[in-house]
Amino acid sequence: MATGLFSSSAKKRNGAFLNSVDDQLSEIRDDIATLSNLLSKRGAQASKDVRTKAGDIRGHAETGLDDLREQGELLLSELRDRYAVAERQVRQGVREHPVATIGAAAAVGVLLAIMLRR
Repeated sequence: MATGLFSSSAKKRNGAFLNSVDDQLSEIRDDIATLSNLLSKRGAQASKDVRTKAGDIRGHAETGLDDLREQGELLLSELRDRYAVAERQVRQGVREHPVATIGAAAAVGVLLAIMLRR
């Protein structure tokens, strides 16, 4: 009959050895459970940190977008004001010098016609 390490007679003779292996397996299982819990807690904390950072970044982006929109609105308002001033100046110039305005428009038309022929 075989009397190997894993045979029933070897188990009886090596009871202390098997108990030691069982104890070691139990410790390994406990260590794996502890490691699994630790990884799960760290993963949850890392997820929470990432969500917090993402929220902060989103807040900064929204603030930056609001600032950019305000600056764009101010720039647009300033351009409208400048356009209105330039329009008033052109109208005033045409009223004060109608002949010169017609002459300038004719000259621009002639130059444009010459350039388009080529």
